[in-house]
Amino acid sequence: MVWEEEMNGCYSVKSGYNLAMRCILRSDRHHVEGSWNDIWKAQSPHKTRHLLWRVCRGCLPTRVRLRQRYVECELVCPVCNVEVEDDIHVFFGCVATRECWSVAGLSQLLHNATYQHGTVADRVFRMCRNEDSALIGRVASLFWCIWHNRNDNIWYDNIQSPSQVGNMAFVVWNEWFTVYQLQRHNVVPVEDPRPVRWEI
Repeated sequence: MVWEEEMNGCYSVKSGYNLAMRCILRSDRHHVEGSWNDIWKAQSPHKTRHLLWRVCRGCLPTRVRLRQRYVECELVCPVCNVEVEDDIHVFFGCVATRECWSVAGLSQLLHNATYQHGTVADRVFRMCRNEDSALIGRVASLFWCIWHNRNDNIWYDNIQSPSQVGNMAFVVWNEWFTVYQLQRHNVVPVEDPRPVRWEI
């Protein structure tokens, strides 16, 4: 008997593991459709793109998702205390969130009929297809600020107003973008510092 995964024909745990992982990754259960590269190309801080990726993968611990995992918690949104907290409510439906979009100067996206239906991932991927990477970066920054405010409310009983969150999203993105533009246009070679020498 010959093991085709190894050049010498002998089985190894490493080659068996690699074969198993390839089979798992090819299965539909682990594959999520979407233009993932567009998320990573968004012009925004890495932490905001990472959050956007987590949202689209369905990895954020919203209260609905926690309940699905048998965690005992209230289902009501901790920000508005009115509706059930799921991904769509957190980033699109909450009254406070809708005001954040407006203050951040992104209400045209929120009210665009193209982005009104489907899951959060569907909406984000449609935005990625139709909008430029700078605008997607602003959306990613807004998502990060909304999620950060939600967590501050839960863990520290500290909540900011929607206007503060919207302004913070603009500031987070604008500061990053300013530095990004400077680095892009003024590439300065970094010199190695002299080695530290100890004298007795």
